[in-house]
Amino acid sequence: MGKTLSTAKEEMPSQATISHVNTIPIKHYISRIEFFQDRLQGKKVLHLGCSAGRYIADRIKRNSLIHSLIGKVSTELYGIDIDEPSLETMRDELGFQNLFVCDAEKLDQININKKFDIVLAGDLLEHLSCPGAMLEGSKRFLEKNGQIIISTNNAFGIHFQVKRWMGRYKEHVEHVCFFSPETLVNLFERHGYKVIEMYGAYTEPPWTLKQKIIFNIGKPILKIAPQLAGTLIVVGVKVNE
Repeated sequence: MGKTLSTAKEEMPSQATISHVNTIPIKHYISRIEFFQDRLQGKKVLHLGCSAGRYIADRIKRNSLIHSLIGKVSTELYGIDIDEPSLETMRDELGFQNLFVCDAEKLDQININKKFDIVLAGDLLEHLSCPGAMLEGSKRFLEKNGQIIISTNNAFGIHFQVKRWMGRYKEHVEHVCFFSPETLVNLFERHGYKVIEMYGAYTEPPWTLKQKIIFNIGKPILKIAPQLAGTLIVVGVKVNE
């Protein structure tokens, strides 16, 4: 016979016996670019999603290509991206070497036999069908005390919500998921990582007058409540090693 409702309830762990906590304090509201440059200073870095795809020309023109900015501070830099034409642009116009065409969800297929201090995935997670596959595939590239750093859209970012309330929300055509601080912790833990730091951030400094006005209005609020930032930065380390 099947279990009765009362029996099933008895077998479920009580709230008091559940020790897992899937939250971590969001420390500050910071610049994503400045954080990357500071944290990657003097490090060996593997950069996943290193190009800007269809936006590569714009990023180069505005000097906002992350791979270029961290290339100035890291001691060794490798890049992986699925968009081969943009990698060719980075080789031809910027002189980068050690660029590889590969799907971030299939890192076992790439022939890079090196370990890195940092695996970086900036604003990549929201593009992936299987983000856990990227986390699993990254493990073999990390030094024993290495860190994986990701940035991604915050599902509870206040400007996303305001646009939605105003009926003006429009999603990036390549985005397929959003994460909250809690689901990011769950994702990392499911795939053998521990989240040790989390921040609210802005992606890059505003460059148009309208962006500057909105940024200067919102920044004081987000300094107080960084959990409402549009971008989350997560730092994780491998566990059970």
